Amino acid sequence: MSKIIILEGARGTGKSSVSFQLRQHLPHSTLINFTGFNESGEEGLNKITTYYDSWLELFRQMKSGIKDQVIICDRFFFSERVYSALYKDYDFSKIFKIYSMLLPTLADELFIYNFTIHDEKELTKRLQRDKIPFSSIKESVEETLKQQKEYKKCFDEFFAYQDIKSFREKIAFKEISTDSESIESVLNTIKNEVK
Repeated sequence: MSKIIILEGARGTGKSSVSFQLRQHLPHSTLINFTGFNESGEEGLNKITTYYDSWLELFRQMKSGIKDQVIICDRFFFSERVYSALYKDYDFSKIFKIYSMLLPTLADELFIYNFTIHDEKELTKRLQRDKIPFSSIKESVEETLKQQKEYKKCFDEFFAYQDIKSFREKIAFKEISTDSESIESVLNTIKNEVK
């Protein structure tokens, strides 16, 4: 049985730490850390679309060719929807709709976790620890909180596109607040749900 596990959320929420640990604990799993691109406008949209088209085709081939695979995604095209809405000069919404409808066909089970943090002091500590190079800590806290609002809209949109009952039934979605939860606690929650 094939499974795709997607960990999403703004910077500082802990998703990358958990996804790395999850890879260590789940047999037959592959961890993919998706990236974005700096290009904007039509060039940026074409580049990111080609990037995700390739990944989705690979997932489709893997589902039909490899049994008992587990793919862990540290971010996925949901992040592109969020970041393009906030920072890019192109509209990713039409592509996002296509990917949203295609995603449930690429695995037998789909687990999506949206990591959040609301304690600004804790978030500040995490961002200072990560030594963010591109902006001040205060600006980064504000951006993280802004991104979290956009992620909520993004997932509402995703589920609005799941009009086939069998698709909705194979998707497990959970929002995980990491304000006071340890990595071990979040890891155990996800492991128990995925197994």
